[in-house]
Amino acid sequence: MIEKIGTEEAKWLSKPCGEMIECLERMLRKNPPSLTVAEVGVGYGATSVEIVKRLRNQDTFYFYSFQDEVDELFEDLRKQEYCQCRLVPLGNSHTVYDSFCWNLGKQVIDPKNKGGLFDLVYLDGAHSFLFSGLACALLKQLVRDGGYLVFDDLHWSYGHSRDRNPQVEPEILEQFTQEQVDAFQIQMVVDAFMNNDRQWVCRKKTERRAVYQKKPERKMSSLLSFFRPGKSRM
Repeated sequence: MIEKIGTEEAKWLSKPCGEMIECLERMLRKNPPSLTVAEVGVGYGATSVEIVKRLRNQDTFYFYSFQDEVDELFEDLRKQEYCQCRLVPLGNSHTVYDSFCWNLGKQVIDPKNKGGLFDLVYLDGAHSFLFSGLACALLKQLVRDGGYLVFDDLHWSYGHSRDRNPQVEPEILEQFTQEQVDAFQIQMVVDAFMNNDRQWVCRKKTERRAVYQKKPERKMSSLLSFFRPGKSRM
């Protein structure tokens, strides 16, 4: 898979996400004991390669996409000399209602992930409100306090896509209404799930991408101390 990076076939998917790498490098400069990073939707692996080049042997990289894609990327990455981190490929089938959301959902309800699993996540898969909206809601629970969630293709639409527009794929009009074909569905995800959530702060936004950071929740202990028995607050 990664051998296609830079070729004509992959020319639109050969540039890694600069915001994702910027966040990762910022986190690594603090020299944490370990980092857990995730990428949802892998393309040809351009961003995955740059992530793995930077991660250390105590770090972990999760990546989600169709099973055949994550299997191929896993084999490519593990053969590289620069690959020191632990690789966790999580794939889904090509059936209509299966997606990376199923694997994310299982991780959310796994008790061992209480308190979060990821320090940094790149969401760049299935550019629809249906799947990316659910993925966003699940990832918000899986990102640790202080962690980052990076959104790609805010202003991408099926109607203006080079290779997914209805002229190229007529079945798109059987799957989406015309309004949905024309809509910027990832921007809708951000508007619906991120912009009004006070636990998340937008750290950077461009025409194409947005970076959000999760603030620590206010500790209940500080609230409980306000109502200690025997102390009037009136």
